[in-house]
Amino acid sequence: MVGMAGTGKTHASEQVAEALGLDFYSMSVGAQTSKSDIIGYMNAGGGYVSTQFRNAYEQGGVFLMDEIDAGNANVLIQINSALSNRQASFPDSMVKMHKDFVFIATANTYGTGMNRQYVGRNQLDAATLDRFTVVDWAIDTNLEQAMATQERWYEVVKACREYVMEHEIRALITPRATVKGCQLLDAGLEVGVVIGSVLLNSVPDDRKEELNELALKTYTC
Repeated sequence: MVGMAGTGKTHASEQVAEALGLDFYSMSVGAQTSKSDIIGYMNAGGGYVSTQFRNAYEQGGVFLMDEIDAGNANVLIQINSALSNRQASFPDSMVKMHKDFVFIATANTYGTGMNRQYVGRNQLDAATLDRFTVVDWAIDTNLEQAMATQERWYEVVKACREYVMEHEIRALITPRATVKGCQLLDAGLEVGVVIGSVLLNSVPDDRKEELNELALKTYTC
């Protein structure tokens, strides 16, 4: 599932597990994620220390590897055989994939490396990418609007997002801005404070003023 931050990819994965009646397992991937984080390890006493991936793989369940494109490509190769061969080598034994094992990965990029917005993303191995079917995960504006307790604030977020995209401004304005902004407005904060708190954080300094003006204008219309 590939989409911008804050579009509900992780929550949707949990809903998949709920819909299928399966347990849900997840792990977030980063630069420090190691092979043992995925497949476990043998401790000093000779006992096997399991992982979320092992539990889901062996017992069944939906396993989410969150932000897979932030991981080390060489480490992630570990999952290739497990997904394609329906069995995998773990530190204690060979394990067959459970018939109810479902693997979901979420990402902000297509695994081809960093871009202007997601500078912490890595290029993944082509063999790993080939294991997946890509689902483009766009913002569900109907859902976003339904979550908004302040309709005018939703219009502000929508207008600023469209402006950022149209003018190719390096900034992220996600549905989280809608939810957080509504929460702050519901708590009684002034709109000017809310704009600065949730809309302008990622906007370059030389573009903040124009976005601020657009937000205020949209809110007061």
